[in-house]
Amino acid sequence: MGSERMDRLDVFAFYTLLAIILIHIIIFPHHKKFLIPADLTTHYPESIHPFYEHIARTRNLKKLIPGIENSEPTFSLPSSGQVLCFVETSEKHYGDRVPSIASTWLGRCDNGRFFSKNPLPDAKMPFSTVYRNLEDDYDDLFRKTLFGFYYSYTYISKDFDWYLKGDDDSYYAMDHLKEYLSTLDPMEPLYLGYRMKPFLKDGYNSGGPGYILSNAAVRIFAEHLYHDEVLCPYDWAEDRGMARCLASIGIYPADTRDENGLHRFIPFRVNEWREVPDAYNYYPVKKNGTLVSEKFVSIHRLSPTKMILLDSILYPSSGKRLFTPEFLNLL
Repeated sequence: MGSERMDRLDVFAFYTLLAIILIHIIIFPHHKKFLIPADLTTHYPESIHPFYEHIARTRNLKKLIPGIENSEPTFSLPSSGQVLCFVETSEKHYGDRVPSIASTWLGRCDNGRFFSKNPLPDAKMPFSTVYRNLEDDYDDLFRKTLFGFYYSYTYISKDFDWYLKGDDDSYYAMDHLKEYLSTLDPMEPLYLGYRMKPFLKDGYNSGGPGYILSNAAVRIFAEHLYHDEVLCPYDWAEDRGMARCLASIGIYPADTRDENGLHRFIPFRVNEWREVPDAYNYYPVKKNGTLVSEKFVSIHRLSPTKMILLDSILYPSSGKRLFTPEFLNLL
């Protein structure tokens, strides 16, 4: 009786998948790549995975590793330390976002580099073409991030305390970050960032301002989750997918606010934050006054010009910091 019920579920799952594919083609004919819902792979793995393997691009290392290049500067970067940072970038931003990051905060990571599909035009920049065998588009962001963490830990070094995934339009105040991380234990499985409320019971860390895995968390991910497409199924939303993946083994977003309840990771433009619906904020948002910690770690959605401006204020050539939190409202 049980096998008959499973057979019916398998048939139902197959026709559900077929219907979604047809709807996707009809409604979005310009979109050539079908994005399989993570929930289907979770609830009907026996039925979906054979089809999924043909539809989705792979996580198979034999297909992803060949041809990866590392620029000369990466060979002189430390193989251990407090923070390894990788910045996901695309060829369309090689001329603006990449130089602004390279000239500001990236060099303050213990090991900081760009992850890209194609080599950067300036060979003096630290980059690895980790995404050489993936698509250079938003649809593959989830797989890029998974492989980015896996590659960082398994192929670059297992000896960093923390592993940071950064966007190429986010700025990181590394002295604030290192000071904050020094209060935490990297041997605990920690998942740090700005905690968003929707979709998952325990929330997820927004991808925009970046998120950080402790050594313990990234080890668990690399050894137990990366290759498991049942516990860690594809999700078109990269940040939600990573949270779902980590939650499957009991790792949830930590509260990263400071002692005053202000945020260290800033996902929205500072002067627009009060307009974000409460449904998206895991913690109550203060309606008056600043939401940003004076010891903020990251700010998302900064133009290259504003990134350089902020860096010149935080790290002036005179050595005297002029920053006040109110300045962020101008960004």
